[in-house]
Amino acid sequence: MDSPLVLTGRVVTFDEDQPELDDGAVYIGADELIAAVQPRTAPAPAGFESARKVRTGGVIYPGLIDLHGHIAYNSLPLWSPPGRKDPYTSRYQWPGDRSYEGMISDPANALGALCGKAHLKFLETKAVVGGTTAIQGTAKTGRPFEGWLVRNIEHETFMTKKKTVYVSALPLRDDAAYEAQAAHLKAKQAFVYHLSEGTDPKLIEEYDKIRDEHCLAPGFAAIHCTALDRGNYDEWSPLGGSIVWSPFSNLWLYRGTTDVLAARAAGVRICLGADWSPSGSKNLLGELKVADLWNKTKLAGELTTQEICAMATRNPADAVNWGERIGRLKAGLHGDVLVTTDRLPDDPYRNLIESVERDVLLVAINGQPFYGTTKLMKATGAQHAEPIRLGRLRRSIQLIYDDVPEADMGWQAVLDDIAAATKDPLGRYFELEKQHGNPDPEKQPLWLMTDKPWDDPKVTGKEVKILPQVVRIPPLDTLVHDKAYFDAVDASPLHGGLLSGLRDYYV
Repeated sequence: MDSPLVLTGRVVTFDEDQPELDDGAVYIGADELIAAVQPRTAPAPAGFESARKVRTGGVIYPGLIDLHGHIAYNSLPLWSPPGRKDPYTSRYQWPGDRSYEGMISDPANALGALCGKAHLKFLETKAVVGGTTAIQGTAKTGRPFEGWLVRNIEHETFMTKKKTVYVSALPLRDDAAYEAQAAHLKAKQAFVYHLSEGTDPKLIEEYDKIRDEHCLAPGFAAIHCTALDRGNYDEWSPLGGSIVWSPFSNLWLYRGTTDVLAARAAGVRICLGADWSPSGSKNLLGELKVADLWNKTKLAGELTTQEICAMATRNPADAVNWGERIGRLKAGLHGDVLVTTDRLPDDPYRNLIESVERDVLLVAINGQPFYGTTKLMKATGAQHAEPIRLGRLRRSIQLIYDDVPEADMGWQAVLDDIAAATKDPLGRYFELEKQHGNPDPEKQPLWLMTDKPWDDPKVTGKEVKILPQVVRIPPLDTLVHDKAYFDAVDASPLHGGLLSGLRDYYV
């Protein structure tokens, strides 16, 4: 940051020592760390005499942390396998559907190979418009990166160059691999792992393996866990660790979801993840509503609004041992913030749950403004902001940063590059072949790879299909939850109507 920043408004910190300030100020220093969170009328900390002072007029929250995603697929629409009416019982079933390769795997691989850099920036933008500032599931980019836009949880080192988070989508290949992850956990690093996804009781064997390999520990974040029961959580809880709940994807594919009340009763931390767009919400702000809908319709309202919101803020930060980095608005943490309209002053947590994309006023990471209203982007010092339209919604976005080498492609350039690649894929292929020969790896084109092993060409050995007569690349999915999205939800028989109430949050 070139200068300190002060944001004022209603502040919801998720810091247990100072949860809320009705009239507060968040001071973010030029070092990109929060210097203070305090009443607006209190004396400013030293060094903020010439800071930009921005009255947001809204509610300031920590940026949302999506602890489960497969971002490479998020330009695709919802996928309801043609002819399929019954839910699946295991994650090992649906990748074998005859429509999967043509509708999911092939177009995701083609976009990632033909316009990887632009594709990734589009996908990160889709996350940002829903308030997300950190996301898991962006690991496979040909070369690691950090500092473009959204924090990449797998590769984020907070500029220390020390990796702390490890990820696997499938059971590990041998005992040595489990031992390596157990060692990471013992060293206070993190392991994010898909576990027991589905309703088939046999999936509990995956939990047994993780337990026997000593991976139930602080820093272990287990995605889904839909097959587990209270007995598993009671056994797990004293050992430490967290679960990552993705209710939309669970209900869409399996017509059931994680027993979060059992996990909560046992004392296991619960986080939230939006999964991927073929069977999930468009962003984490949308997934908050799915959690709330399930809570109201199936859990008798047992979860409080504050508990649900914590699943998208402090809980995921604590789950990967980043509680002193992000997830709260607190002195010493990074300046990742989300500002929304203040529609429900009596309950700032329900205000966050019921906020939709049009309520997002500002998203900043390290105090750097990335997305928001034109007025707030200008006030916070965005130097390269440009207009972005989301249906009828108009906002500004900044994707170009002079001090970040890869942050050199604006929003319109992103759209133009994707359009050019899909219009002439063969021409783009030959162009990329020349660039791949560059001896400087940083100047070679970025390949955004699919991170599901059964889709990854480096795992399967299959060639990436790019020709229009072989693969159909659909139009880019819209960035916001819209009528077409909810019509697709209502039309699918897979979830048995369990997700049909989502539309009501957006009217």
